[in-house]
Amino acid sequence: MNKADYFAIKNQISFDKPLWITLALIVIDLGILATALYFLTLGSLPAFIAAQFLLTLFYFHNFGILHEAGHGNVHHDRWINTVIGHYSSMFCFMPYFPWKLIHQEHHVWAGNIDKDPTMANLKKMREQKKVSWLVNFAWRSWIPLAALLQHFVFWLYPLTMWETGKMNMKSFLQSLFSVGLIASFYYLAFTLFPNVVNLQNLWPSLIMYLMVTELVNLPHHVNLPTFHTSEKRNKLHPWEQNVTTRSCHYPYGLSALFTLNFSYHTEHHFFPNLPWYRLPHLRSILKPKLAGDYNEVIGIGWNLANRSRDANDIVLPEIQHPIL
Repeated sequence: MNKADYFAIKNQISFDKPLWITLALIVIDLGILATALYFLTLGSLPAFIAAQFLLTLFYFHNFGILHEAGHGNVHHDRWINTVIGHYSSMFCFMPYFPWKLIHQEHHVWAGNIDKDPTMANLKKMREQKKVSWLVNFAWRSWIPLAALLQHFVFWLYPLTMWETGKMNMKSFLQSLFSVGLIASFYYLAFTLFPNVVNLQNLWPSLIMYLMVTELVNLPHHVNLPTFHTSEKRNKLHPWEQNVTTRSCHYPYGLSALFTLNFSYHTEHHFFPNLPWYRLPHLRSILKPKLAGDYNEVIGIGWNLANRSRDANDIVLPEIQHPIL
């Protein structure tokens, strides 16, 4: 695909962002949360299990909303995105501004192993020429270690960036506010509603959420071409995002229901400011245009195919692409 093709596609899609869609989703999700918390009060095993699945869906939906807000896709007004982003951050356990700052860098430097902050661990493993036994064990055992460590990265981001001199005072204070807000919210929730909001009731859903996060997120960029700053160029053009990005297609509307179309990741990287509910339309245009250059797997097929393999064989090879 070239620049002209890219802008031709851009002219075929709508970037309108009606606020009512996100507000309606929030209302639905609050209903899911209320139902889950009610089930937890019933004291029966079937109700407890149902609550865990509902809570997992609630957490991931809020991650999707956080993601949309971070890209300004909830509404055209920035402050509305900031408010909604901080709201959703309390229910997906990721502080808003640290996540937003890291994610923005990811989009700018997608595929650049030297500058994409989400590839820092991958770069370290390649430099050491090995994957630790713990990471390999977690990988092959489906233990969501990567998702857990990812959350620590976001929570510690203000301290990390301040120490490395990569954050100005404004971003530092914004990040501290985001961390402090959700920490305060968790303290109040555990203090005011100890009979319902406690680890005994929540730990299965928290583990399931981490597992779902890995199942959905890892296929998007793992085992795809990467490149270094020292090579002939250090940044992909917007119309080249398919080189280092893979989509996961969940049939029969399951992508919208369970992931808010976050799994249409190639589409998202082509147009990060396109709301989630418009990504299927973009896919119908983009996939035929890219043809054999469109990377896609069905559902969790990538995980099923690769989880039994040694992690060293997945992350250490430096895959090349002709345009890089």
